[in-house]
Amino acid sequence: MDFTFNLAFNINNDDFEVISNNISERIKGSESIYFSSGKDGGKDGRRIGFFKDLDKWKNSGSKFIIQAKHTSNPVGSCSEKSFFGNTKSIIAEETVRVKKLYENGELEYYILFTNRKYSGGVDSKIRKYISKNSGVDFDNIEIIGIETLNEWLSLKINKDIVSRFKLESYQVPFDFSEQDIKDIVIEFKDQLFKINEDIKEKVIETQYNFKLISKTEKNKKNNLSKLYYEQVILNTSLPYFNKIEYFLELEKNDTVKEIYFDIVNELNDLIILKRDKFGAFEEVFDFIYNRISSDSDYKGKKRYIRFLLHYMYYSCSIGIK
Repeated sequence: MDFTFNLAFNINNDDFEVISNNISERIKGSESIYFSSGKDGGKDGRRIGFFKDLDKWKNSGSKFIIQAKHTSNPVGSCSEKSFFGNTKSIIAEETVRVKKLYENGELEYYILFTNRKYSGGVDSKIRKYISKNSGVDFDNIEIIGIETLNEWLSLKINKDIVSRFKLESYQVPFDFSEQDIKDIVIEFKDQLFKINEDIKEKVIETQYNFKLISKTEKNKKNNLSKLYYEQVILNTSLPYFNKIEYFLELEKNDTVKEIYFDIVNELNDLIILKRDKFGAFEEVFDFIYNRISSDSDYKGKKRYIRFLLHYMYYSCSIGIK
């Protein structure tokens, strides 16, 4: 079962600490660590490091230190600079504390729970960083991310934890008509090859004109970062905006156009009502994308989901104007 959204939105920091402590009490030292998909460094998972010296670990007592780092961002990642990558990151500051405890003889094993995505590619980097800068043995350090939490909480032994914190209710910030977006994206992709040379020229012209239009105030009102706007929306999605507009204006797509206006009205109302559940507006994009992109019908078409969402934002169909 996927507890990602409940752990992000319906659990506070204190509850997450209790959940982490409860799970740590049940670790046997031979469990598997699971990683997120993507650039995983050739690793989909591995055996937990404590298995290396099981008897010593079981008798470590108070020298087994547990830390919990909760985020309300359901698409948060351990690869983000704020978590790992600079001197002000969570890992950097945590490592200073780990080193002090280790040098005082108060720590031998260290495990950090987080509800962020955790990839195989960053796994060794973070653990090596902590080990190098604290003195703790590399195999005595573990980072438990959302992938592992989802697997462990799905086990029968942890059913009481799931029940206690109502994690099985699978509450999400808002529900929307996923099928409507699917219909639009698939139909758009199917018709895309029919766009003629005139439309392609208009896309180039429109791209130039779009860049002259300032969206600074809109982005500020919606808390959309300049980096995301410039690098993702302008550089990646912008060339498709005129194509989407042309697609929606075709007479044969009148029904699709009505579906489009239905979904933007629904999404905009829900985003306004639930805006406080998210940080930067790009988190809203990621939430919607992740809710629907796993559908097998989107194979080869996933990028068009973002193109459509970005078009909705740029055309002021969603977000504060």
